[in-house]
Amino acid sequence: MDGGIDDALALIFALRSPELDVAGITAVSGNVPVEQAAMNALRVVELLERKDVWVARGLANPLVRDPVRAMDFHGADGLGDSELPSPSLRPRAESALSLIKQESQGAGRRRLSIVATGPLTNIAAVFTEESDIVRRLDDVVIMGGAYGLTEYGVGNETPAAEFNIYSDPEAAKIVFESGVSLKCVGLDVTMTPGAQLSPREYATIKRSETDHAQFAAKILAKAMGREKRFALHDPMAIAMKVRPSLFKFQDYHVNVETKGEYTKGMTVSDRRDRPSKELQGQRIAVCKDAKAAAFKQVFLRRLMSR
Repeated sequence: MDGGIDDALALIFALRSPELDVAGITAVSGNVPVEQAAMNALRVVELLERKDVWVARGLANPLVRDPVRAMDFHGADGLGDSELPSPSLRPRAESALSLIKQESQGAGRRRLSIVATGPLTNIAAVFTEESDIVRRLDDVVIMGGAYGLTEYGVGNETPAAEFNIYSDPEAAKIVFESGVSLKCVGLDVTMTPGAQLSPREYATIKRSETDHAQFAAKILAKAMGREKRFALHDPMAIAMKVRPSLFKFQDYHVNVETKGEYTKGMTVSDRRDRPSKELQGQRIAVCKDAKAAAFKQVFLRRLMSR
């Protein structure tokens, strides 16, 4: 996770979902610097009294590029400039990369998945250092990319590229070409109007008396006041593991553009009946449809229930 508002909402969702056994949270450079991303994860862990879940810092910069930030949207603190107190918990001394390796080695018969809600820098670095880890993972679910499968499948950082992929396209290319079982939840579905948080739903969150709902209301306040609606990008990726039946996927050959003058970070999906040999890319599962109302019902229930 890279420390933004929707990352925090996704963590609350994940940690309050009995379907998931969350081992740890890895912070990465993205919306905010990696140190701030780790602090924001610890805030959620502390809020939900889940000291059993470790938080670790990953890489502070993309693999080869300068960092891209989104603090103009998420706030200087990544959480809507909500001025929350610092957590008393601290991140693990080990790096996120080391802990990902340890978890994969100790998985045994567990079905170990990685859900990536930020740039893919940490995962790409681990895959590069230890390629065998790909075979030890059940899958990797990413919130990232825009694949042109719906009218909403266009970039949000540039006309062609979604933020997480654009932030570190070289890392995304490594992960997309690694051979891991990859499921991509992109802007094609997260930006559909029915999947976004409405003012009425936000008002319902504000009326909820639980600590985690009040935390969510506080970090959402500035964005909801400015945008009127809020795209639940990262919670949707979590929902794919909590309620997979709500999502429809299709396999496509996908390439990540790393050199284009206007298309850097674009996820180029070959949707033709006869894909070209030159641009085939690895076949990956891309979400092309989601039951938006049912997704929000599950998400809001987990967010507001005691």
